[in-house]
Amino acid sequence: MKSFKKYSILSYFFIFFSCSESLDFNQLDDYVSKPIFTAALTYFKVVPAKFFDSSGTIQRNSVTEITNFDVLQNQFIKDNLVKFDLNAQIKNEFDRDATINIQFLNANNVAVYTFSPIFIESKNTNFIYLEEIVITANPTILSTTKIKITAELENTGIQMDVNDPSEFEFKSSVTFYLESSLK
Repeated sequence: MKSFKKYSILSYFFIFFSCSESLDFNQLDDYVSKPIFTAALTYFKVVPAKFFDSSGTIQRNSVTEITNFDVLQNQFIKDNLVKFDLNAQIKNEFDRDATINIQFLNANNVAVYTFSPIFIESKNTNFIYLEEIVITANPTILSTTKIKITAELENTGIQMDVNDPSEFEFKSSVTFYLESSLK
C-alpha cells in the first residue's frame, strides 16, 4: 500500500507541475479582428427611351444617378476601415460604347474621390470591374455620403431608336476590410 501512496503522490506531482506554463493575459492585447463584409451599392437598368426627353424626340448622351451612401458615417467603420473594393458588373446591349464615371460625394455634394472612368464596348454583356481603395492613401473618402454615377453613351451622330428593347445594366457592390483590436 505504501508503494501505491508513493505512486499517487508522484503522479499528482507530475500532473500538476509537468505541463504548466504561466498564463499570459496580455495575449488579448495583441489580438486583431479582421472582418470582411460585402454590401450592395447601387443598381440601375436603362433602356434607350431613358436617354430621351419627355417628348421622345431629343436624345441626351448621358444619364446620372445619385444614391445615398451613409455606411461610412458609422463611427466603428470609420475608425477601423483599412480598405474597400468597388465591384461592378455591367451589361451593355446598346450598339454604341459607353463610359461610366463614379464619384463619391460629401454632404456638400463635393467629390471626395473619383474612380477611373470605366469604358464598356458596345454589345459587351459581361463586363467586370474592380477597384481597390486604400484608406490611408485616401482619408477624405471617409466623408462620403452619396455616390454619383454617370453613364455616358458614345455620340455616333445617329439617334437611337426610342423603342429599342436593348438594355444597359449596372450592378455594384463594395467589400469592406476592417481591422480592430481589443485594446
